[in-house]
Amino acid sequence: MVNYRIITDSCCDLTEALISKLGITVVPMNMLFQGKVRVDSVGEDIKEVYDALRAGEVASTSAVNPDGWASYIEPALQAGEDALVLTFSSGLSTTYQSAVIAAQELMEAYPGRTVKVVDSLCASLGQGLLVWY
Repeated sequence: MVNYRIITDSCCDLTEALISKLGITVVPMNMLFQGKVRVDSVGEDIKEVYDALRAGEVASTSAVNPDGWASYIEPALQAGEDALVLTFSSGLSTTYQSAVIAAQELMEAYPGRTVKVVDSLCASLGQGLLVWY
């Protein structure tokens, strides 16, 4: 049986401890906030962001692009593992499509490896529960 790595994006909202315990790889999403790009880090305290949003500030997010996905998937393939990628809902982001593009390119470069990309059709903890399961 081939070993595989579970890879997801930071929209899964799992705790740092659970991510570490399960050995999951988490790809960070980015947010444009107050003129700066913030990387969504697991365990980061973002109270200031929520306070500013409540006060009327606007934030926007950006999907992980294919190169971003590839940079997290490729190490698994190089280590002789396959990858199961569970993404943020395709109904809310192009993150899923970007992961599919990265998977196709990487499977051409690593013909003996498999990358399965699953659209979670979820966000936040719904996605996290699917990843955990």
